[in-house]
Amino acid sequence: MKRLASLWSFAFFALAATQLLANCAQTNNSDPNSAFGNRQATEYRISQQDILQISVFQVNDLNSAVQVSQDGNITLPLIGKAQVAGRTTNEAEQIIAGKLRQKYLQSPQVSVSVKTYGKKITVSGAVGGPKVLPDDGNTTLSQAIANSGGVADIGNSSRVHIARSIDQRVQDDLYDLDDIQAGKVQDPLLHGGDIVVVERSGYRVAFKEIGALMPFAIWATLM
Repeated sequence: MKRLASLWSFAFFALAATQLLANCAQTNNSDPNSAFGNRQATEYRISQQDILQISVFQVNDLNSAVQVSQDGNITLPLIGKAQVAGRTTNEAEQIIAGKLRQKYLQSPQVSVSVKTYGKKITVSGAVGGPKVLPDDGNTTLSQAIANSGGVADIGNSSRVHIARSIDQRVQDDLYDLDDIQAGKVQDPLLHGGDIVVVERSGYRVAFKEIGALMPFAIWATLM
């Protein structure tokens, strides 16, 4: 069983490394919460590729949905570019209002909300339904697995991987979901770009395969 777990971990790491390193530039840019495993639930900070809904009270021409570019900017009529990546929506409102106040409006009332999250969390392996989830800044490991149908019958809940790209390298941390749900360890907060994989249990896989073959074995004894 230990050898099976080691082989599974190696295969997981090899597959995850390619995907994570391909996206590491987007994942790491303007991220104030890059410490793996220590990220606390905080107000969401805007990221590259997010789509923001911008509204300015009584100025309908400025109401629009805009996407944050790779360099962290949005482009709006009248004010041009505004750097918003790494900021909260309240901070983005203040930035836009400040630019409008300089030339056009005396007391602009700006509203900024995230319409679509650009960063994603991938959940796969032995789960009910593999998914790609939006990173809203407050998704924990147990929530992500629950949103993906929970651990499958052949899943090993004591071996759940989180792979993350940090400084051009892939870090693979292993968690025990049973301990998390029992309150023994903290439920880690996930990060945009994370890949979560639940290992398959060798015993459970074998048991399920035997169960599937049992009717045929019984039928064969009656021939």
